[in-house]
Amino acid sequence: MKRLPESTAFLSVTQLGDALRRRTFSSLELTEFFLERLDRIGTRLNAVVTVTADLARAQARRADAEIAAGHWRGPLHGIPYGAKDLLDTAGIRTTWGAAPFRDRVPRDNATVIARLEAAGAVLAAKLAMIELAGGGDYHMAGAAFTGPARNPWDPRRWTGGSSSGPGAAVAAGLVGFAIGSETWGSIVNPSTWCGIAGLRPTYGRVSRAGAMALSWTMDKLGPMARRIGDLGWILAAIAGSDPRDASALPGRFRPHRIPARLEGVRLGYFPVTSLPASSPVREPYRQALALFRRLGATLAATSLPDLPYGAAASLILGAEGASAFEPLLDSPAVHLLSDPRQSTGLFAGAEIKAVDYLRAFRFRRAAQQHFAAYMENFDALVHPGASSLPPLADLPFDQQEKHPVPGAKAKPAHPPAKKRKPNNYQLGGAGNLLGLPAVAVNMGFVRPAAQVGKAEPPPMPVGLEIVGAPLAEARLLAIAGAFEAAAGWYRHHPHLAV
Repeated sequence: MKRLPESTAFLSVTQLGDALRRRTFSSLELTEFFLERLDRIGTRLNAVVTVTADLARAQARRADAEIAAGHWRGPLHGIPYGAKDLLDTAGIRTTWGAAPFRDRVPRDNATVIARLEAAGAVLAAKLAMIELAGGGDYHMAGAAFTGPARNPWDPRRWTGGSSSGPGAAVAAGLVGFAIGSETWGSIVNPSTWCGIAGLRPTYGRVSRAGAMALSWTMDKLGPMARRIGDLGWILAAIAGSDPRDASALPGRFRPHRIPARLEGVRLGYFPVTSLPASSPVREPYRQALALFRRLGATLAATSLPDLPYGAAASLILGAEGASAFEPLLDSPAVHLLSDPRQSTGLFAGAEIKAVDYLRAFRFRRAAQQHFAAYMENFDALVHPGASSLPPLADLPFDQQEKHPVPGAKAKPAHPPAKKRKPNNYQLGGAGNLLGLPAVAVNMGFVRPAAQVGKAEPPPMPVGLEIVGAPLAEARLLAIAGAFEAAAGWYRHHPHLAV
């Protein structure tokens, strides 16, 4: 069997598909290539729960036979991918990242898995995640029975959560693309910290049938890949209505051409000064805004309507998460969770009053109306996906201060009184509460400061989050794609020890 060069690992979905059509390699050869990397690198990064080798080889052989017969299913045909381990796979364990469910084997495929199979994609692995997608909150990267997912750019650091395995696997070139999920930051965060492209679709754009439920009114499934252009093709394969999910929206998604310029595009941006003064992403963000201007976009400083998005989102997530995992809370197995904060948070969610939950829903409706009027001024909003570099993987988050992340400034012993932050500049709470789509794209690299007596740390990627109105995925992908092509950061890949 042909041995593929290591550079194959970092080709985009489009490039892999072109190579398959030209018979540069077969789907089986590509699958064996990725299976070897999943075994050799994926386990070292704690990115993998289950390698689905037998299924992958069978699907790859079928893809090769179909392609040879001239039956081309589309741009994902024959390309190996990984799925976050909260998507059911028939006869293959789906653990939700949690020890109480590590032997759970579903009978049916999730709708997303079935649709990708219909598109000819090859399922190579179930990928690691924070247990229960962080439903009860967590205080360490190791809140999973697989341990902390390690960032391919620097394995001492975390990938971000809760789609931690998909972030690592795509960045490290272990699969062609991955499917993650987001309830609050779980696609945008690891995409940002791993230097890859990620898409959080509009709530309801993708069926969640067969996916672990955390928050029925906030959960979303979406693609993670190496290039922005790949995201549209993957979304086209998985979007659409589904009789198994009443919240799934009708209508298919059609990818659009990515423009070279952005004349006429109106971008609202949150000022650089809205970031903490010590934030290492200030300069890359400033440069990203300058690049948007050079591409012809019109930029206007802004802030969100001053509403308590985060508080409402937290309340809804807490109540719905406690309901989703009520059987676990009634079972001794709850004590098997890796992070005790998970069970504490879930039990707290069970105490939320119905009147408060309903009040949050009334606020959500009003906030959606406010946001619709606000977005009439913009085609999209831009802001860094995270204001910091990823924390160290082996320390609880609350101990990072005692052992500072390189480049981060320690807090003073007696900090001054906190000033009120400008109008919810962080888009996570608002975007997920209101069900808005978002795209994460690499906006550069930051080299952390070297610690005394330690080797110089490698540069870490930082990302931009681009948010739009409901169902504006095509517009967001066009904006992000033009930025990606002009910036060229996608050409950089982590240097992995072999």
